[in-house]
Parts: sequence; structure tokens; C-alpha cells
Amino acid sequence: MRLLSRLGVFIVLGLSIAFVPAFVNAAQLNASKRQTGKPNEPPLEKFIHKVLAEGYDNDLGPNLARVLGLDPNHKTKGSERFKDDCLDNRYRSVNVVVEKIPESDRLKPISVIFLAKKTQPGASDSNWFKLKPDGSIEKAFRGLGKLTDDGHGVPGSAVDVDLDPDEAKVLLKRELDFWLKGIGLKKKPVETAKKAAPEPTQKPEAPAKSGPK
Repeated sequence: MRLLSRLGVFIVLGLSIAFVPAFVNAAQLNASKRQTGKPNEPPLEKFIHKVLAEGYDNDLGPNLARVLGLDPNHKTKGSERFKDDCLDNRYRSVNVVVEKIPESDRLKPISVIFLAKKTQPGASDSNWFKLKPDGSIEKAFRGLGKLTDDGHGVPGSAVDVDLDPDEAKVLLKRELDFWLKGIGLKKKPVETAKKAAPEPTQKPEAPAKSGPK
């Protein structure tokens, strides 16, 4: 009986020791989950939320909404980069098309519209992309048009041509790299902080006149 009791104690101790790493690993895993919280958002989803939080109120206008197959009454949250900010001298904009969630002040994204526009004397070349919030392409086309001498579109000159699917993927990747990774965005020069001049220990008799800055 004593032998069996001792064997029972050894078995219990052995099982307890065997389960210790499992308990430790589970505790480490739970601690890791507490630290990281929810899994990281996909880059596009994170970008959409940023535009919704920081973008300006906008709308697409009836003509563009019609081309994109959207309700012109839908509002958007937008952001833009002027051609001087881009290495390829293209004007860029993004508009997140939203609809209001019933009985709530929250906005639900339903489409994301990217534009990359290149202009030259007398002509414009624009790439348009309409995406679902998950990143899948709903529509991709090139808009061509003539410009007046002062840069305005010539009425009736606009032509829209659907992009080839393979070309659309390549051009869309360029836009996503720009907006999500900053590839192609000009880096602004860092302004060096000016050191404050030390205060004079003695007040000068006649303050010097400063020249034009």
C-alpha cells in the first residue's frame, strides 16, 4: 500500500511538472494578446479610417458620380496632394464615399476613389480608380481631355477609356504605394530650429536699427 501511495505521488508530481510548460505558454500567450490587442488593421482599412478622421468634407458632383455609378447625393471625405508635392508632378486625390449609419452619427465607407492627374499644355491625362473598402477594383479608367490656355477643361473634349485589367493593377499599386507608404511623395525640408539670442546683461544705450528682413 505504501509503495502504491508513493507511486501515486510520483505520478501526480510528474504530471504536474509536465503541465507546467503548458500553463506557462498559455499565460505568455494571454499576456501577449493583452499587449497587442486586436490584430493590426489592413493598411488600406487603416488609411480609410485616417481619411474619415482627418479628411475634408467633399462630394463627387453629379457627372463624376454618374460615371462611377454612385449616387450623387453621397458625401465623401477627401484628401489631396498637389503636383508640387509629388515626384512625378501628378496631382492626386482620394475620396472615401460614405453613407450615414441609421440612428447613428457614424459614417460607413462604401467606396474609395483615387485620382492621379497629369497635365501638360493643352491636355490632361487622369487615372481613376474606384475600389471597394476591401481593396478590390470596381472600376478603373483613364480620362483624357483638352485644356484651354488657362488650364480649364474644354467642354465636350473629355473621353473616358477603361483601363486594361493588368495595367490597372500596376497603376493602382503605384497610387497605393504613394498614399499608404509615401513612395513618390517629396520630402519637405526640415527647418532647423533657430537658437534664441541670449538676453543682454546690460541694456544698450542706443538700440541698433534692424534692416529689412
